[in-house]
Amino acid sequence: MMILHGENNLLSRQRLTSEIANFKNKTQGEVLKFEGSSLILMDLRQALESSSLLGEIYLVVIENLFSRRISKEKQKIIDYLKKTVAQNLIIWEGKKIDGRTLTSFKGQVLRFDLDPVIFRFLDSLSPGKAKISLTLLHQCLTQDPPEIIFFMLARQIRFLILAADLGKKGLGQMESWRAEKLIRQARYFTLIKLMKIYRQLLKIEVQQKTGQTPFTLSSQLDLLVASL
Repeated sequence: MMILHGENNLLSRQRLTSEIANFKNKTQGEVLKFEGSSLILMDLRQALESSSLLGEIYLVVIENLFSRRISKEKQKIIDYLKKTVAQNLIIWEGKKIDGRTLTSFKGQVLRFDLDPVIFRFLDSLSPGKAKISLTLLHQCLTQDPPEIIFFMLARQIRFLILAADLGKKGLGQMESWRAEKLIRQARYFTLIKLMKIYRQLLKIEVQQKTGQTPFTLSSQLDLLVASL
């Protein structure tokens, strides 16, 4: 079993892709991917404990199991995974998992962290503070690729929209301290302003993917943050 987790989704995804490629090259086996939010124990056991009719080897990949809402089925799956020593299993989580949660699991655990400056950058975002945010953005760009900064910025704006529109209820099962921090930050913006920023981010994403802009992603992030 291998567990990949942490806020640096770019690096953890790269590792997952590499592991899948290595598995296919070595075994020619089949990869079974499950979304943790809808996985049921019966399907997981069948995938891990059975071989295909052609005798192929399976690599089972589960994504975002630990982010799933609390339920009896989730707990049954976790209890089962704590007892298994499956070599053909990778669990990928798009956030950091509490170390205490992982102590009972048997296998390799790899955490992919971001430089702390990116969180200071995200927390600095508010109207009238573009100079501070730009300084932190430039520090981020020396540590991490612009793609991960763009991803984290888009996620932060989504959270701020939920906080501004629905308050703590909109942030679901997020830790209370983090939800309250986002709610405070959201008060610096209007909901209309946050929606406008998010639309700008979507536009940048399309432009970068389709080559419709002469600007690099770093330059577009610069311009966006300066406009705040």
